[in-house]
Amino acid sequence: MTSWYQLFKAHEDRIVQAMADRLRRELPPYAAMPEEVVKQRVAAGCDPYSRDLDEPSPRHFADYWRETAYQRATQGLSLEQFMPVLLFATEEIMAALRDISAGDSQEQLALVTKGYQITASGIAAVYVGFEQYKDDIIASQSNALAEVSTPIVPIYEGILVLPVVGSIDSRRAGQIMEGLLEGINTYSADVVIMDITGVPVIDTGVANYLLQSARAARLLGSTVVLVGIGAEIAQTIVQLGIDLTGITTRANLQAGIEYALATQGLAIRNA
Repeated sequence: MTSWYQLFKAHEDRIVQAMADRLRRELPPYAAMPEEVVKQRVAAGCDPYSRDLDEPSPRHFADYWRETAYQRATQGLSLEQFMPVLLFATEEIMAALRDISAGDSQEQLALVTKGYQITASGIAAVYVGFEQYKDDIIASQSNALAEVSTPIVPIYEGILVLPVVGSIDSRRAGQIMEGLLEGINTYSADVVIMDITGVPVIDTGVANYLLQSARAARLLGSTVVLVGIGAEIAQTIVQLGIDLTGITTRANLQAGIEYALATQGLAIRNA
């Protein structure tokens, strides 16, 4: 018995030509391409489709369109612009499958049903590809924002300032600690002033993150000075019984800088 894959391959040239003609006729970007280039793209999409015809469940076609959708998304193509490519192409394939199996109604029904399953898997995969691209962009922007929001600022030889702004969760706490330790290594810092003036809430979780950062810094031979604890946060720390033993604290950034300079045997003097 001839497999559906072999049946498709026997008519593939005609199917590819029909698909290429449809795309070049109805989609302007394809009309601007040389016919052979369009046919090459069409043939690349036909191969996974034909392989899925003999598979218990479609997988090759979905993989192809998920990857292709992701690539087109990176090139700036929108879902609305891209989806007609798949729909037009699969409409031509379905029409060809109906013609190929026209002599046997049961075979035709089975083949067309299989074709719809493959088509549906491709449509779902396109959405997945675009969603994956969107998620990757969001993750990349979040990472970039986190890096910008926790910069390491060298203010004097051996002295760094780490301004922390916004809420701190476990993920961001890890980024802060990583940036802190990298900064200590990069600048051979003796003192790091961590300014939490811009942190709206201090709880036990945030306090633990700060303590862990201080301990990690000490392992590298650096001292963490915590500044910017306002009256409200100080009251919260006391109420929660948070123990900041091991972390040097100062009221504000200026006091923190004066302390850091003093550890270096330096001081700010009026002219």
